[in-house]
Amino acid sequence: MNTPLNSVLVAQTTALLERVARERDERIRRLREEASEQARSIVARARAEARQRLRQAVEEERRAAARAIADRSAALDTEARRAEQTLLRGLIEEAWQRLPQAVAARWAQAPAREAWVGAACDLAAASLRDHASVAIEVEPSDAATAGEQARARLLTAGFQGIEVRPVAGLGAGLRIVSGGACLDATVAGLLASREQVESELLAEFDRVLGRAEEGTPA
Repeated sequence: MNTPLNSVLVAQTTALLERVARERDERIRRLREEASEQARSIVARARAEARQRLRQAVEEERRAAARAIADRSAALDTEARRAEQTLLRGLIEEAWQRLPQAVAARWAQAPAREAWVGAACDLAAASLRDHASVAIEVEPSDAATAGEQARARLLTAGFQGIEVRPVAGLGAGLRIVSGGACLDATVAGLLASREQVESELLAEFDRVLGRAEEGTPA
């Protein structure tokens, strides 16, 4: 048998249960929203970190590739320089084998020989101080040609007491002797300073190679 008191208790209990249910549902909703927000935040951070790691990996790979290219380029440059030096050394050695004969061949040509004698006499006039006694040494076969040309050139330069002295085995060229000084313009004398001649050969090789790269005749 229901009494008014029982009805009131039932109503209050029902209302309390409904409020508890609403609070539970609201709390569950908030927890779900918070969990969802946290999940979205975690995913966003994970994506950002992944993008950052990817950028770092790409940048590291780019730097590694650049270093590899630079190292390879340096290695190729070194190999090219080594190959060039080997080539030049070979050319110089070959030139040294040919130079004596090539220079002597110039002496056999009258115009070249006259220019050779003139250059030697001009250098003697500028460097030799003792003009009292001068000897021009040449091969016996050149005494009447190159020897007399040198005598005439030195007389014009102010030298006195000039003797043309035939020297067998002297080879192409001439020597001008004054006092204790000697200007050696023979093939052996001209090629005596290997370092200087090699320097001039390298300069000539550079000139020829430079013109070859430009496509112009050497």
